[in-house]
Amino acid sequence: MAQFETVTGTAPSHWASYFVNGDASGMDDSEIAQADEFAAWLGGDIVDCADAGFMWHHDAMRVCGALAADCQTYTALIRK
Repeated sequence: MAQFETVTGTAPSHWASYFVNGDASGMDDSEIAQADEFAAWLGGDIVDCADAGFMWHHDAMRVCGALAADCQTYTALIRK
């Protein structure tokens, strides 16, 4: 039976539609590249998000250089 581990990371809220629905409208190519880099860093499929509020420092900032923003905590599932 497959086992899963969850990991979380914080990133801009306006990426949620892209992660959850695959809808990149309103995002330019550089934002899509940043979001993809963040998702790869999480290492799994993003399955949930929850409001984290405005953050001066968040995980996506360290991973791909995204700026301070209203953020979500994104949860990804990793198959072990």
